[in-house]
Amino acid sequence: VIQIASVLHIQGEDRPRAKVLHVLNTCSAIVGAEVNCYSNEKDLLKAWASFINLVDPDIITGYNIGNFDIPYILNRAKKLRVQTEVWGLTRLVHTAARMQDKTFSSSAYGTRTDKEITIAGRSVFDMLKYMFRNHKFSSYTLNAVSAHFLGQQKEDVHHSIISDLHRGSDDDRRRLAVYCLKDAHLPLLLMEKLYVLINYVEMARVTGVPID
Repeated sequence: VIQIASVLHIQGEDRPRAKVLHVLNTCSAIVGAEVNCYSNEKDLLKAWASFINLVDPDIITGYNIGNFDIPYILNRAKKLRVQTEVWGLTRLVHTAARMQDKTFSSSAYGTRTDKEITIAGRSVFDMLKYMFRNHKFSSYTLNAVSAHFLGQQKEDVHHSIISDLHRGSDDDRRRLAVYCLKDAHLPLLLMEKLYVLINYVEMARVTGVPID
């Protein structure tokens, strides 16, 4: 894990409360964002987990975070033996995050095997899964979906140069950080544009079951 970008938003407000980056190695400053730099991956992961517990979000969202981002972070924490600190993202004392494979099958959506992430007290809301279930596209990439609904796309950084940028200068890592921030912000914009959270809260009220 070389960078984690987090954008904090209160439902109903016009703009994010904060944009925060946790970066491995040094990085040039970004206007309007807080950049925290770390010399090793262990400290980065522990600091990010502490940050999540500090800001105490109800919803954790992103694009494919259920099958990729969060499992990757949790697995890296386990590998680096900081599992106790990083898996403690929940609102329950002495309770760790959990992940397991879950198979979903229906006539409308077919059969899919996904990672199910449980962070007690917080809802992990993956906007990619929402798009699969509610919209028909030829491509479900964040770029394609954002272009369709928002008229904007990710920053122009191809995945093949991410490692080179990380190994480069402070300004190179800044370019990568701006890319990460946009990646974190676009799912929030999609959620707001499509009234996703509002609809799910109201459905939860009507049916009497939690959002998850």
